[in-house]
Amino acid sequence: MDRYGFSMNSQDRRLAAIVFADVVGYSRMMAEDEDGTLSALRAHLNIVDPVILNCGGRIVKGTGDGLLVEFPSATSALDASVEVQDLMLIRNLELPASRRMQFRIGINLGDIVTDDTGDVFGDGVNVAARIQSLADPGGVAVSDAVFRAVSGKTDIEWNDSGEHDLKNIPRPVRVWKVGSAPPSPKETAVSHKRTLATVAVLPFDNMSGDAEQEYFVDGITEDLITALSYDQTLGVVARNSTFAFRGTATDVRTIARELDATHIVEGSARKAGKRIRVTAQLIDAETGHHLWAERFDRDLTDIFEVQDELVDAIASRLAPSLWDSAGRYRSSTTSIDAWDLTIQGEFQINKFTTEGLLAGIELLDRARLLEPDFAPPIARSGMAWLALYFMGWRSQDVNPWERGQEDAERAHRLDPDNYRALSALAMARTVAGKPLEGIDLARRMIDLNPHAAFGFHSLGLGLSGVGHHHEAIASYTEAWRLGRHEPWHFDTAVDLAYSHYLSHQYEASVEWGRESLRLLDDYLQAHIALAAAYAQLGRSTEGQSNVDAILDARPDFSRARYRSHVVYTLDEDRDHILDGLIKAGLPE
Repeated sequence: MDRYGFSMNSQDRRLAAIVFADVVGYSRMMAEDEDGTLSALRAHLNIVDPVILNCGGRIVKGTGDGLLVEFPSATSALDASVEVQDLMLIRNLELPASRRMQFRIGINLGDIVTDDTGDVFGDGVNVAARIQSLADPGGVAVSDAVFRAVSGKTDIEWNDSGEHDLKNIPRPVRVWKVGSAPPSPKETAVSHKRTLATVAVLPFDNMSGDAEQEYFVDGITEDLITALSYDQTLGVVARNSTFAFRGTATDVRTIARELDATHIVEGSARKAGKRIRVTAQLIDAETGHHLWAERFDRDLTDIFEVQDELVDAIASRLAPSLWDSAGRYRSSTTSIDAWDLTIQGEFQINKFTTEGLLAGIELLDRARLLEPDFAPPIARSGMAWLALYFMGWRSQDVNPWERGQEDAERAHRLDPDNYRALSALAMARTVAGKPLEGIDLARRMIDLNPHAAFGFHSLGLGLSGVGHHHEAIASYTEAWRLGRHEPWHFDTAVDLAYSHYLSHQYEASVEWGRESLRLLDDYLQAHIALAAAYAQLGRSTEGQSNVDAILDARPDFSRARYRSHVVYTLDEDRDHILDGLIKAGLPE
């Protein structure tokens, strides 16, 4: 290592496409509203990141007001940049004028050097940074090297911007600007529907002074989110995304920008003996003005009536067609005790640990004894058992796989519109070797609740099971966008790694595998995907390193073991992955 901290022997020099993206007018926006601008940028990058990863891009670093990204080819860099700008155009149309952002994007193809930290240096990087400043707001500018590399490979119309003298670059650089691009030919399983409004229900405050009542307040919040989700004209932010703001003093307008919400619901609940007090208010996220507020003082047995009134009051101001949704959601119980045990069970399950799942199942079983035909606790139990199965939990007393399937099937029979039952059953059908049934069930769930990430994840699993990997990528990507705060987010990343691998997009597979490991250290499935993808790219050292990680975790893992490890994938797809693992050095 030299005196400046560089480990020269480990530097990697190669040809790569470098993308610089920068927000137009960022300094002005920061001066006007620092917190809101940062939150809005984070929200945009949450949508942009999967586009980059799907094209095999490696996000080198954030630059404060933008991104520096490395791509394996000029074509993949251009595809990602055009898709990002198309996506930002749509997003800006749906946002108030004061919340719109535009990127300038510059692309260059040249030599770069990577150090131990993963940062990149060299003229290839410097030229990209200078070209970015020449791009139009919402546009893409490229060097002549990029233009020549993609010429004849795209239907994009180009505008020749001529040669430019760039700061600290010794020779003039010819710059081309993207004129118009054809519609993306990519298959998609997801159609984005415009909504009347997008509402974020923040976790209600527990005013009882008793920490043991936290589950009760969370249950009211979650029921409200679920009930509001039943109308597709109303966007509803996912539970785990809003609960990430529990206990913060962040301004609601800042929260709204990060969650892409137009309206915020916040409130509180107090349970004292057999009485409850619930307060709620609806806030316009742009102005911070209160549109509606109400307080409910009732007997505890009237909790369902309070929930109905809350949903009706909010929906009447945002989506009139939703007025009758609460009764549809609440299903068939009048037992406050069964409902109370159900939300206690959900509170434990949301911890997403083995202990939490088992504790939640025990509470849900008690609810089922009180109300044998009440679908929600049975559906939640099914999802919990399947989660335990996929987490590797095993017991001599119970088979989590069988219990998960049984509970999902029973909940679905009792309430065909229960989206948790549909999702659990969709996954169970797919893993049992019936992916077409899984696809139908997942699509039914998405129709009922288009804001639940798990529905798109289940759909992606089914699509992958029948070999429709491009459509699976689109569905998993939507699950990624909707579920960024879900505890199983790492699993979506690894499923994207597998789908890209099976589409022969090995660079993208590597980036999603790395993303999965970033979220969960030493995840076996991520190491399997990475080992195979690195090997197919001819990067044998990295492939062998991931095989070593697999064998460290599972010394008995072998080629034969792998064949029985994944039972719901097409034979040719399973063989394709195994081919990569063999090339990476997986033993017999």
